[in-house]
Amino acid sequence: MLQSQGFKCGGILSASSGNISSPNFPGLYPYNIDCSWLIVVAEGSSILLTFHHFELEYHNSCAYDYIKIYNGVPEDEGNLLGTFCGDVYPPQFTSSWNVMSIIFHSDRHVASRGFRVGYRKDMCGGVLTGLSGKISSPGYPQEYSNNADCSWIIHVSNSSVVTLVFLDFQMENNEGCNFDYVALFDGPTVTHSHLGKYCGTDKPPLIVTTSNHLLVVFKSDFNIGGRGFMAYYYSGECQQVLLGVSGNFSSPNFPSIYPNNINCHWSITLAAGYRIKLHFPIMDLEEGNSLTGECDYDSVAVFDGDSQTDTLLGRWCGREQPASLVSKGNKLLVVLSTDRNEARRGFTASYLGVVPVNVSCTRSEFTILIPQQSLPQLDRESIYLGNPTCAAQLTATSYKILAQFVNCGTAGQKYQNITVLVNKLYIDFSDGKQLNVQEYKVQCDALRKIASVSIISAEERRLEEEAQQSDRDSNGGTRNTATEPHDLSDIVFISICVLAVILMVIAIIWLVLL
Repeated sequence: MLQSQGFKCGGILSASSGNISSPNFPGLYPYNIDCSWLIVVAEGSSILLTFHHFELEYHNSCAYDYIKIYNGVPEDEGNLLGTFCGDVYPPQFTSSWNVMSIIFHSDRHVASRGFRVGYRKDMCGGVLTGLSGKISSPGYPQEYSNNADCSWIIHVSNSSVVTLVFLDFQMENNEGCNFDYVALFDGPTVTHSHLGKYCGTDKPPLIVTTSNHLLVVFKSDFNIGGRGFMAYYYSGECQQVLLGVSGNFSSPNFPSIYPNNINCHWSITLAAGYRIKLHFPIMDLEEGNSLTGECDYDSVAVFDGDSQTDTLLGRWCGREQPASLVSKGNKLLVVLSTDRNEARRGFTASYLGVVPVNVSCTRSEFTILIPQQSLPQLDRESIYLGNPTCAAQLTATSYKILAQFVNCGTAGQKYQNITVLVNKLYIDFSDGKQLNVQEYKVQCDALRKIASVSIISAEERRLEEEAQQSDRDSNGGTRNTATEPHDLSDIVFISICVLAVILMVIAIIWLVLL
């Protein structure tokens, strides 16, 4: 039995290349040992890690003997790239910056031969495995060097594809792009399908692979350079396009810690005419900068459109829970950006497509108009006020509801000594498989002829039901005249009295004029 006494392992490695192996390799590693290696190379470089042998005790969740690889220091679990055991070699890894860590642990049972891994400083190229990341030409934004030859293999999970977005692009230009260029391939080698070859100053289009690999090749010749390029890549877990009328999403790994060094996008796009209501039930990110008061480290930002050049609706960090947001159009972009330190649980978000409802009222009725383009897939019977008997009618351009206050379940409620007529508008998106009904609160101040409408979210509906149940419980079933609807005869009586007073004033003025 090999005990851990007498075996030394771990340390800080600062050479531009080297090898690391388990204690006693290629013999059996000792029991009950913990080793930690910190690799630090020159600032501005990355580290390429390649395993030449790998043989540890196997467990389906690597609970016994294991290696952990970190994209930075091991104290922050947000830097964890993966945990490995058994005899399947880990893939190549390239760090996002100039620090990488390896942790090795063995328990008190079953030893194997262990591992041997090589590392080297890498100025350009490498194997990228994160949920998202950034690649750029050597020295960017300074002019790239001549005779450069760099290749990046982006490898994401088997169920994902890779999206590549160029943020900046400036190279020597020539027909055919034969001198300086970026070439893209739909797989890990140049034998895979060619996605494009680019040079000059026009940014390449957004690239989406059909597999979970993307190869990016950058080459320059012996003269004439440029600023080069900078691009972001995203895996499916870190970039989503949401098209449903409602939905939920969360930061990667939630409720576990999100990764460091990611830039994730959620793009919500609904049919023309919709607006989008967005709510964050949970927000738990790294705290903001105590000196500037800004979210300089990890943050969630929301843009009123589909691009980060659109209006910024807000940026949050820490545990600050934003109020609900409503877009001005039919698109919203949510961006999660994290730095290399201190990851936390992240966030959850829910959104709801809000139909543009136009409500007006007189002293006796509601008029509700909804553009047909907002709800092209719905029958008129799916839109109703109060109950299904008060369904919308179709006009040339709109769904229209014209409803007398005495019909459709409209009721009066008193707020600050003002009686307001209140009802609910229902829009039924149910498809036979799943119930999906939106509710809107419509109300009218009949004396001033002022109407309003607001969507009722699932959370607001739940709170409303709880409040109603609490009122019923606390009142023992008795009627609470301060909050329950008044009989419509009371409202009609009040309206008649007001009208009588107005007619009387007119009559007095007429007599005076005579």
